[in-house]
Amino acid sequence: MKYFSVLAGQLHFGRAAEELGITQSALSQQIKALERELGVTLIVSRGAKGAGLTKAGTVLLEGAEQILAMHDGLRDRIHEAAEGNGGTLNLSYSLSGASLGQRDLVDEFRRRHPDVRINTDSGCTAGNLGLLRSGAVDAAFVRETGRAPDIESLPLAEEELVVVLPRGHRLASAVRLAPRALRGEPVAMWPRKLAPELYDRIMAQVWGGSPPVVVQEEPDYENLCLSVASGTALAVMDRRVAQRYSPYGTVIRRFTAPVPTTRIAIAWRAAEPEPVVRRFVSLARESRARLTGYGSVPPGAAAS
Repeated sequence: MKYFSVLAGQLHFGRAAEELGITQSALSQQIKALERELGVTLIVSRGAKGAGLTKAGTVLLEGAEQILAMHDGLRDRIHEAAEGNGGTLNLSYSLSGASLGQRDLVDEFRRRHPDVRINTDSGCTAGNLGLLRSGAVDAAFVRETGRAPDIESLPLAEEELVVVLPRGHRLASAVRLAPRALRGEPVAMWPRKLAPELYDRIMAQVWGGSPPVVVQEEPDYENLCLSVASGTALAVMDRRVAQRYSPYGTVIRRFTAPVPTTRIAIAWRAAEPEPVVRRFVSLARESRARLTGYGSVPPGAAAS
């Protein structure tokens, strides 16, 4: 098709062969092969004075130019994707993403790689890991991932836990609360199945070996805060999440030292990731010390 397009532009076998860097005989053979494949005559007047196009050749030339342009564009996109410069990154935020700086990392990646199309979703940690394993997403923000042979993760930042209390609660007058002060108090929590590792970390740090009195379960932080505002119970969550969702009628109290914390991480499939995923993870490694949060990840924290 390329040979035909050049010949149609030159209308001369000698000049066309010279432009293509092949012999005139080779060009003639390629054109004859194309004519046999299509079952039509494309070129007439094959003499020293030049060549002409048949009606069929004229129609083919119109389509050939479009096909060659598509071919060149597709080839460029393939190379860009192979090098991680283009392509698509399918990514899922955690449900707390808007409050915990996840968007900052994604926006920085967009600035550095404007040719990459980013498709986003959001979900709880368990849901995000499911999307990751199924191949529906390439990377996902998760909370407290456990060790798994098929998933790699990179801790990004620690988040301070706080207590959200109904205004007027007996503990609301304290400047800071020791975890033991919460024992025996009615608690609103999200179901453990949404993020088992995060759930267990909160329980261990705040309540230790004495499980809390969970009187109500809600599917997300906004509904947890509304539950607290109704006076039903208190709740424990990330400080910035609490500041975002706590409505009028609630107060936020910090813990005494040692302050309990949670972690936010980026996860991806352990199998050889696509170049675009490797670039995203590389940016995450570079940026994690700058991510807004309670504190940076301890120097010894390694990807699980």
